[in-house]
Amino acid sequence: MSHVCLCRKITAEKIEEAVKNGAKTFLEVKDATGAGAGGCGGGRCRNKIEEIIENNK
Repeated sequence: MSHVCLCRKITAEKIEEAVKNGAKTFLEVKDATGAGAGGCGGGRCRNKIEEIIENNK
Protein backbone atom coordinates (compact mmCIF):
# COMPACT_ATOMS: atom_id res chain seq x y z
CA MET A 1 0.00 0.00 0.00
CA SER A 2 1.44 3.34 -1.00
CA HIS A 3 0.49 6.47 0.87
CA VAL A 4 -0.39 9.38 -1.37
CA CYS A 5 -1.22 11.77 1.46
CA LEU A 6 1.65 11.39 3.90
CA CYS A 7 0.17 13.75 6.51
CA ARG A 8 -3.06 11.74 6.84
CA LYS A 9 -1.67 8.35 5.67
CA ILE A 10 -4.29 8.06 2.91
CA THR A 11 -3.57 5.40 0.29
CA ALA A 12 -4.02 5.51 -3.45
CA GLU A 13 -6.59 2.74 -3.07
CA LYS A 14 -8.74 4.88 -0.77
CA ILE A 15 -8.56 7.78 -3.22
CA GLU A 16 -9.43 5.52 -6.15
CA GLU A 17 -12.44 4.25 -4.20
CA ALA A 18 -13.62 7.82 -3.59
CA VAL A 19 -13.30 8.57 -7.32
CA LYS A 20 -15.27 5.45 -8.19
CA ASN A 21 -17.93 6.62 -5.73
CA GLY A 22 -18.30 9.95 -7.52
CA ALA A 23 -15.52 12.30 -6.38
CA LYS A 24 -14.47 14.26 -9.48
CA THR A 25 -12.25 17.01 -8.08
CA PHE A 26 -9.46 17.42 -5.56
CA LEU A 27 -11.87 19.07 -3.12
CA GLU A 28 -14.39 16.23 -3.45
CA VAL A 29 -11.64 13.67 -2.78
CA LYS A 30 -10.47 15.78 0.17
CA ASP A 31 -14.01 15.83 1.61
CA ALA A 32 -14.49 12.09 1.04
CA THR A 33 -11.12 10.85 2.34
CA GLY A 34 -9.34 13.60 4.26
CA ALA A 35 -6.44 13.45 1.78
CA GLY A 36 -5.00 16.92 1.30
CA ALA A 37 -6.33 18.15 4.62
CA GLY A 38 -3.18 17.51 6.63
CA GLY A 39 -0.45 19.81 7.78
CA CYS A 40 0.84 20.62 4.29
CA GLY A 41 -2.64 21.48 2.99
CA GLY A 42 -2.22 19.23 -0.04
CA GLY A 43 1.11 20.73 -1.05
CA ARG A 44 2.76 17.32 -1.31
CA CYS A 45 -0.14 15.21 -2.56
CA ARG A 46 -2.45 17.39 -4.65
CA ASN A 47 -0.73 16.61 -7.97
CA LYS A 48 -0.82 12.87 -7.28
CA ILE A 49 -4.49 13.03 -6.25
CA GLU A 50 -5.38 14.92 -9.42
CA GLU A 51 -3.45 12.32 -11.45
CA ILE A 52 -5.43 9.51 -9.79
CA ILE A 53 -8.68 11.33 -10.56
CA GLU A 54 -7.68 11.73 -14.22
CA ASN A 55 -6.64 8.09 -14.55
CA ASN A 56 -9.87 6.78 -13.01
CA LYS A 57 -12.46 8.73 -14.98
